[in-house]
Amino acid sequence: MGSHDKYGKAVLRAAAGSAYCDFGPDVCVDYGSRAPARIDGTVGSIAVEIESRVSKQVRGAVLDLICHRNPKKLLVLIPVHMPSPADTAVQCRNIFCRFMNPTNFRVVLLAGTGDRYALAEDVKRVREALKELGFSAVSSDS
Repeated sequence: MGSHDKYGKAVLRAAAGSAYCDFGPDVCVDYGSRAPARIDGTVGSIAVEIESRVSKQVRGAVLDLICHRNPKKLLVLIPVHMPSPADTAVQCRNIFCRFMNPTNFRVVLLAGTGDRYALAEDVKRVREALKELGFSAVSSDS
């Protein structure tokens, strides 16, 4: 899973540049215990999770995003361990719709993985989602 996580973070870094933050208090989700949960990052006011695990675990990541204090959410799916990545994306969109306005979240299914890169295509997909969520510092030239 390490190579898939690295690939997902590389896509986010390429799409958002220095606005992508993957450490510190911005990535914490407070569930009322001493140790907070952590998401994969933020881009401005957008909370970001990158997932390649089985569908049930991906749906758990949606809860972390919903509970994160940032008002906008981006779930990036890497099609590796899910039996049907497209079905998992639909499930996640439906879960978000139960709790949030559809204008405040995006679910992006990547083409590449940590084993098979599709960086240009995936960066384009993530940039478009960030733009739709109101992140204006995204340049299509870089």
